[in-house]
Amino acid sequence: MSTLAANVSGAATNRDPITLSRAFDKLYRSQSSAGTLRMTVHTPHYERTLKMTVWSRGMDRTLVRILSPKKEKGVASLKRDNEMWNYLPKVRRTIRVPPSMMMGSWMGSNFTNDDLMRESSWEDDYLAKAAAMSTPDRPCLEYRPRPHATVTWQRVTLCFDGAAELPTEQVWYDEKGRRARTMTFSGVRAFGARRIPAKLRLVSDLKPDNWTEIEYLDLRFDVPTPDTAFSLAAMRRGR
Repeated sequence: MSTLAANVSGAATNRDPITLSRAFDKLYRSQSSAGTLRMTVHTPHYERTLKMTVWSRGMDRTLVRILSPKKEKGVASLKRDNEMWNYLPKVRRTIRVPPSMMMGSWMGSNFTNDDLMRESSWEDDYLAKAAAMSTPDRPCLEYRPRPHATVTWQRVTLCFDGAAELPTEQVWYDEKGRRARTMTFSGVRAFGARRIPAKLRLVSDLKPDNWTEIEYLDLRFDVPTPDTAFSLAAMRRGR
């Protein structure tokens, strides 16, 4: 499903590309976080809804567990450093996800394994600069791959609401320069002392009838998360 230390106000005011980018990295994470999400996957043929819990610590630990529906209950994904695993409780099987599959769909959604489990800062793989479409009311970033970076996207743009100082739209462009997918941020609400967009909708620009929406129902920051919470044993037994 990979994400302001306190808030992004100073970053958006200064509009320094690196500061903005780092703030976005931590928007839904902080030092640690725990929350409950609802994911709706829509295609022209069906629509399904999943409810799940997610825990994170820094940029390198993430654990997602499905709560409902009953058919997928207990399915879990764990990202630790550069490795990822999926757990299938019905067959009691743990599957390691190879790097080649990180761009694969997570649970049939528009989100990839890398989206959900992204452990690194955007600046690790991309060079960020102010985008040409930036305005004082709508500052935007443009990400271009670093030399020799193993990434899928030719470029990515990210725009903020200059007044609310929160992200509004992120667009990914494929190797042919085509607009491939778009994520919109909406439903800003308070989670503790932090206000963030609670709804994230990811749409395939090549297949506009295919979209996935994530809604944060609950999100807590800087919660205790021991290293054992992100172990294979914890993934298998639940929390």
